[in-house]
Amino acid sequence: MRPDQNPTGKLMKSAQFAALRLGACILAVCGMAVWGVWSWREEITTLEEQGLAKSRLIALYTERLIQTQLILQEALLRDLSVQPGELPGFERFGSLLTDIETLHNASGGVAILDTEGRIREAGPLYPQDYVFPIDDYHAASAQGTTVYIGRTNMPDAVSDRLYVARDFSAPGLEGIFVSMVTLDSVRAFLQQVAPQPDEAASLLRDDGYLMLRRNVSRPMMLDPAAPAMQALQGQLAGSYRAVAVSDGVDRLYAFTRLSDLPLVANYGMPVSAVRAGWLWRVGPIWMFVGLLALFIYVLAGRIRRAMELNVEALETRQKLEATQKVAEQRARLMQELSHRVKNNLALVLALIDRQIRTRGRIEPAELRGRIMAIAEVHSMLFAAGDRYDLDFGRLIDRLSSSEALIPPERALTVERDVETGIRIGPDSAVPLALAATELLTNAVKHAHPDGRPGRIHVGLHRIDPDCAQLTISDDGVGIVAVKGTRHSGLGIVEALVGQADATLERRDGDGTRFILTFPIRGHVTVDLPAGNVVRIAAAS
Repeated sequence: MRPDQNPTGKLMKSAQFAALRLGACILAVCGMAVWGVWSWREEITTLEEQGLAKSRLIALYTERLIQTQLILQEALLRDLSVQPGELPGFERFGSLLTDIETLHNASGGVAILDTEGRIREAGPLYPQDYVFPIDDYHAASAQGTTVYIGRTNMPDAVSDRLYVARDFSAPGLEGIFVSMVTLDSVRAFLQQVAPQPDEAASLLRDDGYLMLRRNVSRPMMLDPAAPAMQALQGQLAGSYRAVAVSDGVDRLYAFTRLSDLPLVANYGMPVSAVRAGWLWRVGPIWMFVGLLALFIYVLAGRIRRAMELNVEALETRQKLEATQKVAEQRARLMQELSHRVKNNLALVLALIDRQIRTRGRIEPAELRGRIMAIAEVHSMLFAAGDRYDLDFGRLIDRLSSSEALIPPERALTVERDVETGIRIGPDSAVPLALAATELLTNAVKHAHPDGRPGRIHVGLHRIDPDCAQLTISDDGVGIVAVKGTRHSGLGIVEALVGQADATLERRDGDGTRFILTFPIRGHVTVDLPAGNVVRIAAAS
């Protein structure tokens, strides 16, 4: 079994588990990224809507405040009935201004200015030392502004006031009506709308004049290129992100323009707070997805390790079983070899007995050839390793080349036409090898007596898938017909051929030709009974 293959034949690819673990991590990261982007956009959208709602609230409050001042101015002008030239200095007019100031708790003073900005008449709360910006007022009026809104710039920023100014015309007098409100009340409302220190709430004039913020601060003029000024162009409401010029805080702003007034209400949420809220929303989801990815990562590793351990255990068990099987096969082979050696030795003894009984002596050359044939069979079996058969063609080639059977001093030429690859088991190989040895010995000894030269032909061919033929022929004197076959050794050959379930045919003519036809059989685990040897001996 291949080391990278499990017992079921499927490849155990570590890359698949690595891809699963990596995929879980990548999927988790992608999911977290998608969820983070989506939730961030949702957070921004939600805060923009909240910011717009708060900026509209500031705008409504400011509109009401300014409309209140305009209504008071209208009431004063409506109730004022004087003759031309009698307005300044009249006690009734001063008392009327005082009454107007007391009507509004946040009033910062009321005054009548001439067209040059000088005070003609003022209530007691109006700052007498304040110099009205008459040039800015006339410039705004020239651009079509009917209601001018500004802020006083007092030495103490806490004392600053918001004023509303517009032209008026009364019998005998034309001028500018200015009413003021304190910033404390407006600032308190802005702090209610934006309670956190990093939040922003402010009033901005169309020309970029930042009049009021939630904290005590001086007014300032914004650069026309500032993000706020760019975002306000042509828009009634909207949102933008910018770093505040006043305090350097990065905020998400929402704005709403006041109706018919040159003011814009702003509300700003710090981006850090937006990010904190967003993290609070996505954090649990990220944690869940991360833990899920970690769980899959660890689980995939444990599954892989468990599978590897199971495969290793199964491989070890299979190797052990294979080793035990090989050991059993080798033990059985050793038993069979021992049994065959015993039978072969008995066969050798039977052949020796035959020679002694028929000739009265032992022929060493013949005995050596027979023993050599058995030895060649065993040598090839051992060389085959775990196989239990041998190449009969190679065996015949080795026997026909043996100097023990065909001495080199004899002038005999052996022609071989042997087909290799015909494999038979030892049960057939031993008797067939002995039969071939006997036939070769007969050809050398009887066909070419007295050292006569000649040729011996040895052929082996498969005649069908389950059968083969061994042919041994010579050009000698032939076999003299004698009573019986003992002296020619053919009795032994016939007995051996019968043991291999083969047939033997002899043809005479120019010499002698033996054709041995045998079945091609592999190894059969059958003990050879001793009776076979006795039969050979008896047949001889």
